[in-house]
Amino acid sequence: MVDTSRDFFNYSYSELVELLERDFGATKFRATQLFEWVYRKGVTDFDQMTNISRELREKLAAFFTFPKARIHDRRVSSDGTRKYLFEVEGGDLVESVMIKQPNRMTLCVSSQVGCAMGCKFCRTGTMGLKRSLSTSEILRQVNGVIEDARNFGDSFQNIVFMGMGEPLHNFDGVTRAVRNLTDRFGYGMSPRKVTVSTVGLVPAIRRLASSDVSVSLAVSLNATTDEVRSKVMPINERFNIEELLAAVKDFPVGPRKKVTMEYVMLGGLNDTEDDMRRLARLMRGLPVKVNLIPYNDNAGLGFNTPARDWVFTWQRYLNSQGLQAFIRWSKGADIAAACGQLATESKKVSRFPVVDQAAA
Repeated sequence: MVDTSRDFFNYSYSELVELLERDFGATKFRATQLFEWVYRKGVTDFDQMTNISRELREKLAAFFTFPKARIHDRRVSSDGTRKYLFEVEGGDLVESVMIKQPNRMTLCVSSQVGCAMGCKFCRTGTMGLKRSLSTSEILRQVNGVIEDARNFGDSFQNIVFMGMGEPLHNFDGVTRAVRNLTDRFGYGMSPRKVTVSTVGLVPAIRRLASSDVSVSLAVSLNATTDEVRSKVMPINERFNIEELLAAVKDFPVGPRKKVTMEYVMLGGLNDTEDDMRRLARLMRGLPVKVNLIPYNDNAGLGFNTPARDWVFTWQRYLNSQGLQAFIRWSKGADIAAACGQLATESKKVSRFPVVDQAAA
């Protein structure tokens, strides 16, 4: 068994302060220095932390470990997107994607090995769920991409929890990672630049809303009727559209900030004219913007890509109804890095139902 109590990346700033004061007799200022060395400067060698006394550095070096990201594979798309295959504890594999977008890069990280949600249009859902990732395993993906990005002369400006797994099913691991990502002594990212996505775990959305974690929220809607949504997203049997939109309405957003509603357009299934008009009605009065995501038929799950002109028709109509609607054309399809394509096959896993306690 790995001793996670010694893994530096599993500690929040407040936990590090408490540990240093209790076990090392060190002040809060030392925790600040450590966080800045590790997260701001990428330094994990205590010998280089010269503003900390040698005696304390020796004690800290004997205690803390800094597990490295193990990159098994990296593939580069013709559009500049990069997909990483990371090995985490126990030999499990997860994927992360550095998405090339106009004028910026966005890092998409995984939160679980597989996924229990079983969405029919997502390859990760075919894996079932093996386990959730620790905070350290999530942050190691970030660190690994930061280090490798130097080979390409770029860096990411945004992070999205939209890789393998349902982020809010791993509530503690994900929110702890978000805290370190947005901590002013940690990575120092703006909460506006960090987005957590969910298929619609309503109790977890409400728990996030009442927590002290500040983060952007994205919700996968993907249908305008419960009948269709239940067919493609089993979670709808537990938390239907009405319940989901009520949680979205109550979610706290700051000035000029909105919840992102993700709508994967499945040709001939959820992209009819009636769906288009219903979507506008459903979104009315909510603090949301809409991302239209044309399905990637090369995910091989039996769904169809909508006609390109029809996607633009949807966008124009939603905009005419006072909504902010954007088209998110997928990147990295030629390396299976696009939306819905992430999956690893190194481990046999089984799907199990999500219990209320895990989601709440």
